[in-house]
Amino acid sequence: MQIRIGGRKKIQFTDKTHPAKGIISVILGAVSLLLLCVLFLLSSMSKGTSGILFGFLGMLVLIVSAVGFILAVRCYNKEDIYFTTPAVGSVLNGLLIILCMLLYIMGAV
Repeated sequence: MQIRIGGRKKIQFTDKTHPAKGIISVILGAVSLLLLCVLFLLSSMSKGTSGILFGFLGMLVLIVSAVGFILAVRCYNKEDIYFTTPAVGSVLNGLLIILCMLLYIMGAV
C-alpha cells in the first residue's frame, strides 16, 4: 500500500508486488474465456456445421489455458508477493481446462 502525500512522498508499508507470471496468467485466462465465448456464439450460428477450424481453435483455447494454469501455479512458491493474481489465474484457467475437457468428452461420445 502506497500513500502519496503532496505528490512527492511515498509511504510504503510492504514490499509485496503482484508477480508478472500471475498477471500474464490472468490475461491468458481472460483471452481464453473470450475466445471460447466467441467460438460458442459462432458455433451456434452455424448450427453445428462449423468444421475443423473451430476444433483447432478449441484446442488452442485448451493449450492457452494450460499454459496460464502452469504460470499461475509456478507463482505460489515465491515469497513477498500478493497471491491475488495467481489465485485468480489458476482458478480461471483450471475451470476453462475442465470445461474444454468436458466438451471434448461429450463430443467423443
